[in-house]
Amino acid sequence: MFDDGLFTISDDGLFIKEFSVYIQYFTFLLALIFYKTYKDYKFYKFFTIYLFNLILLDILASTFFKINNLELFNLYTFFEFNFFVLIYYNLLEQRKNLKFVKLLAIIFNFIYVISFYFISLQLCTVPLEGIFNSTLVIIYFTELLNSEKILNYKKLLSFWISVGFLLFYLTSVPFFTLLSSNMFDTRAMFPIIYYLTTILHLFLIYGLITCRKKKI
Repeated sequence: MFDDGLFTISDDGLFIKEFSVYIQYFTFLLALIFYKTYKDYKFYKFFTIYLFNLILLDILASTFFKINNLELFNLYTFFEFNFFVLIYYNLLEQRKNLKFVKLLAIIFNFIYVISFYFISLQLCTVPLEGIFNSTLVIIYFTELLNSEKILNYKKLLSFWISVGFLLFYLTSVPFFTLLSSNMFDTRAMFPIIYYLTTILHLFLIYGLITCRKKKI
């Protein structure tokens, strides 16, 4: 979410934009409803907080930061990435992969902190987050493929949310790279992100609903 003042075309009132917001609220509501069902999963607590972070962003952006929300989005990126790291740190099992997760977290947070001093780096944090998050999901799929859990992957909530995450973060990298590079200066391309957000949450919702009686 970026400052509307930076763009010449408004997307206010666009159906897919509004729908992508509502579906995030619905996903968070489902996550709370099914909390007892999935509470034994170590990653689920951080997954729920990740979703709450989305809701909090929308509330703040539409109220206190309605005029300029660029700084809010930069702050959100920090929390989004670190909650994402905690999700996959609790999903991965191999020691070498856990060490790699820590390394990615250190690198990203270091770049994030120094971006307050080197302002140009702020343009890199969102695309970099997409790359790092996609990497974490790919590592998870690699572990899954080499484990017995692959035999029942359709019953795994972690599988469905990872499919959604990979589709969203991997495909959003080009968008945010072009945006950060000022390759387009209108919001005409923003429906891409709204559609990606909707697809992501459809996978999350599908996983939450279908896996609640198939826990393994």
